[in-house]
Amino acid sequence: MDASVNEPVTAPARQSPPPAVEPRRMLHLISWIIVAAALLFIPLKIISYGFLPAGDARRHVAKAFTDQPYTQIVVMRPEYSMDHSPGWEWLLRRLHQSAGLGMEGLVSFSVVALMLCVFFCPFPWLRRPEAWLAALLAQMVAVPSLMVRFSQARPYLFTEAMLIAVLFAWSKLDANKPAWPKLALTTLAIALSVWVHGAWYLWFLLLPPFFLARWWRDALSLAACWLVGSFLGALFTGKPFEFLNQAVLIPRIVSREHVPQWLLVGELAPSYGELETLLLIAVVFLWCKQQTGVAPAWFSHPLGWMITLCWILGFKADRFWADWGIAAVLVWLTLQFEEIIAHAWPAASPKSLMACGLLAVPLFLHSTNDLDRRYTRGLDEFYLDARDPALQGWLPDQGGIFYCARLDFFYNTFYRNPQTGWRYIVGFEPALMPEDDLKIYRQLQATPWATHLYEAWIDKMHPGDRLVVPSSPPPALPRLEWHDISGGFWIGRLPQK
Repeated sequence: MDASVNEPVTAPARQSPPPAVEPRRMLHLISWIIVAAALLFIPLKIISYGFLPAGDARRHVAKAFTDQPYTQIVVMRPEYSMDHSPGWEWLLRRLHQSAGLGMEGLVSFSVVALMLCVFFCPFPWLRRPEAWLAALLAQMVAVPSLMVRFSQARPYLFTEAMLIAVLFAWSKLDANKPAWPKLALTTLAIALSVWVHGAWYLWFLLLPPFFLARWWRDALSLAACWLVGSFLGALFTGKPFEFLNQAVLIPRIVSREHVPQWLLVGELAPSYGELETLLLIAVVFLWCKQQTGVAPAWFSHPLGWMITLCWILGFKADRFWADWGIAAVLVWLTLQFEEIIAHAWPAASPKSLMACGLLAVPLFLHSTNDLDRRYTRGLDEFYLDARDPALQGWLPDQGGIFYCARLDFFYNTFYRNPQTGWRYIVGFEPALMPEDDLKIYRQLQATPWATHLYEAWIDKMHPGDRLVVPSSPPPALPRLEWHDISGGFWIGRLPQK
């Protein structure tokens, strides 16, 4: 007989239930979900208006529908030889060709993707997610036009996102030399920024604040990351040296052009100084000192130096302050709010959950309301459409030139007609125009009512060219035949035989 028959039968061992999620950890997780959801729904709400960003976003999208380089789209001076945002335009073109996205789809992708890059880039370094919401809300209340910058769907937003990430990653002084993963990721961030946006020289602004704060080792490490990252980003284009030289072409031309600053494009015009942001910094500085008992570091920290230097440089060109200074302000505000919150309540606390909710709601409402029609103004704009039968014979011939002294005419017309065979005398940057045409354009900028200044362009016109003049009555230029195309514009052509 088998001896096992007499063995006592034992009940199967009970499996212990899985450990329950700790309530405090769940509260912390919900806080992160609230923050992520609020930031995600902001761009989704904005594009629900039918929002179409003005300016460069339109020409980047239109460029995805043509194989032509900008030298065949805009009349350029001979020094310009290659496009300066190759990574972004490559991505949009791939999305159009491979994913089948049309113009509206590419516009929505541009708005959402670039805004989320800025909103989500600090997440790996945040200890208290509500601090990032508080920083965004405080800065947007101080300067409501910040959302106009964040919604422009231009590749500089990718550079701003990479800058914010780098500032967070390097916001604490390393006791030892920086770790290799940190150096590698910083170099990659700069490389991607250079390939997508092109302005490699602007990353130099990151170095003086670290040297002035006497963070010598970090400053030298960042200098190496900048040099290697810039060349690596240029290498992605296949023509690294030509690309690096082309990137500085515009600032080099602008610097030697002696014109009033109010004639320059917005980002090259001077800043007003934004007293509201300075007051915000002062209030948070005093609040943090009162709550923690320790005054925040300023001139002993790179962020303080970067805010100061970019604010000063902003009086020369607003891009130093709007794109680089404000990024440093947001990082500084977040770090101070984290210190204040850490002294007020623990991370996994109902108060943290409540703070996230109380900050997320006003941030969402403030950033998505259609204040001054900032998201719907483009719905009423005029777009010239080459398929319009009423324009038959009034558009430039193949290889012809559209003469017009308005940048918005280029952006709107190229966006609606990306595959036409004509060129524009002025495109995304007037400084790239041929020298004689630039002088005509600057004169028209300074005195737009002086219709006789268009005679200089009429002298250069061929039968296949067209002149566009913003005017209510027909322009007083009898050498041309005129056609009203509505939208306050007239098209003129040489008399037809």
